[in-house]
Amino acid sequence: MLQSGNWLVARRLVATVIYKLVRFVFVTIQHIYWQLNGTAQKLCEARLPHNYDWSAQVLDIVLCYKFCPGQLTTVDDFLCTHSCFENPQFIIDNDNITLLTVTDHDAIFCEAKERGSTVSVCKW
Repeated sequence: MLQSGNWLVARRLVATVIYKLVRFVFVTIQHIYWQLNGTAQKLCEARLPHNYDWSAQVLDIVLCYKFCPGQLTTVDDFLCTHSCFENPQFIIDNDNITLLTVTDHDAIFCEAKERGSTVSVCKW
């Protein structure tokens, strides 16, 4: 009885709402932190054509959550922290990196450190 479809959907919905709230707080604090430590300014500068050599932002994934495992992956599915900036050639030269998704402003790649787990994301 506890494993009925309605119960599973309700439980998943509650988990999604909690994740969205945690993500909102995390991203808000991260935005303030990035403004204070200069990462936000470096992100703006990385988009300029003459800064191509360090335009790929490397992020470490803290948490990943999807409401439905079959849905398309978006940036909102991840909580990430800034690691460093790399040359985009890093993406081409590394065999463990694959294209995850493309947005209006970014192409997002994932690097698998261990089989079956993704631990870092490159935004380009």
